[in-house]
Amino acid sequence: MRKLEGIEECRNCVSRNFVNGKGLVCKLTGENPTLESECNDFTLDEELTNIAPITEEEVAEEIDMNVLKSEENLPMGIIAGLLACLVGAAVWALVSVSTGYQIGYMAIGMGFIVGYAVRIGGKGVSQIFGVVGAALALLGCILGDYFSYIGYIASDEGLGYMETLTLIPVGEMMDLLIENLMSLTALFYGIALFEGYKLSFSLQVKTSGSI
Repeated sequence: MRKLEGIEECRNCVSRNFVNGKGLVCKLTGENPTLESECNDFTLDEELTNIAPITEEEVAEEIDMNVLKSEENLPMGIIAGLLACLVGAAVWALVSVSTGYQIGYMAIGMGFIVGYAVRIGGKGVSQIFGVVGAALALLGCILGDYFSYIGYIASDEGLGYMETLTLIPVGEMMDLLIENLMSLTALFYGIALFEGYKLSFSLQVKTSGSI
């Protein structure tokens, strides 16, 4: 068993591979190499080392990525994002009903707070965190509109909010939401999705890297 002299050797091995969202991996094990890696199958790719030698900066960046990936916490990212989604939807409805207007740019704020919540809770660098952020941002937008419509109806009919929530058929409300999406609201939803995705990754990760 051969003790490797750091990740630089793995990057110069013929068995190296790069997987989107994982970074440098060994083709034989499918795992990220570490400074403590041991290997029986290291074979130097002499052509690569002559053409494109690995710099110290690149080695340090690869090590940092492995450390960041070890700190990821997807369940906490989902929980934080879901809480932000629900709080954001409630605030959205409160502002919309109190002003009497459906404010489309509330969706932008939704994408912002959900993305940051996923980032803080999940500390993620893998693509799944962006997907989670985008999905929860979209859910928050839908809930924000849904809660707002319930509030409008409750106000017009002089009913309690919870009473109206149980009386209005979900199918009827979905028709209203779909009709709403045919307007410029779809544009704001798209911005929320983009923000939810991009803001869900750790601040320490370069967007030109693993994202």
